[in-house]
Amino acid sequence: MTANQPRSLRIDKSPERGGWVVELDGHDIARALVGLSVRLTGDPVATATLDVIAEELPAQMGEVQVYLPDATKELLVRLGWTPPAEEAQS
Repeated sequence: MTANQPRSLRIDKSPERGGWVVELDGHDIARALVGLSVRLTGDPVATATLDVIAEELPAQMGEVQVYLPDATKELLVRLGWTPPAEEAQS
């Protein structure tokens, strides 16, 4: 499956879990999200924009390291992302 291929997205309120269920191709990804918007245009397929959790941690010498929680990494891989080589080895 490629990154631009249509996917199944289900959004539902989950009172027993105190929040939302957001399923992408049958996998709950809600814990990796801080926001979600859906565009309904004249196209036959809606477009969803997912705001994922990532934290920026300042490092020495003005560099910034971006930390992705495991839930976010899993979501990005499902969407077609390939982790950097050094990360894939760990």
